[in-house]
Amino acid sequence: MLKIKQFFSIALITLFLFGSISAQTKISPAEYKSELDSLLTLKSELTEQKLKLKNEIENLSEKVTELERKLTLARRDLYITKYGKEAGENVALGRVWIGMTEDMLRDSWGKPDKIEKNVENWGVFTQWYYGDVTYFFRDGILTEGEEKE
Repeated sequence: MLKIKQFFSIALITLFLFGSISAQTKISPAEYKSELDSLLTLKSELTEQKLKLKNEIENLSEKVTELERKLTLARRDLYITKYGKEAGENVALGRVWIGMTEDMLRDSWGKPDKIEKNVENWGVFTQWYYGDVTYFFRDGILTEGEEKE
């Protein structure tokens, strides 16, 4: 990044100087060639550096993709260990079903936007809100879900 700034600074100064000098005195062809060679060398170095950075970005992008894949597999394995094969795979895939627990939904969809809890003599009723979707639990087990229209 510093070399790019240096290049533009040199280019602007060169243009300014050439403009100022040409109005007052002429520069020699040798001085012009020397400055031009210097700028062409800098351009070549910056082009090479740009190519290296593009390759590095591509390698990092591939690494991110690989790490995301490993994370997905690790989450799947974690949930299978935690909830068993069928339920664990469903949680890892973000699926929701009647009979799942509050912990399963939290692992599957993340923390809800809002939770309301009502404690009654006949049980604990909880509503979990995810945007326009509401899930209803009785004693920690999903009984119903609805989406606002």
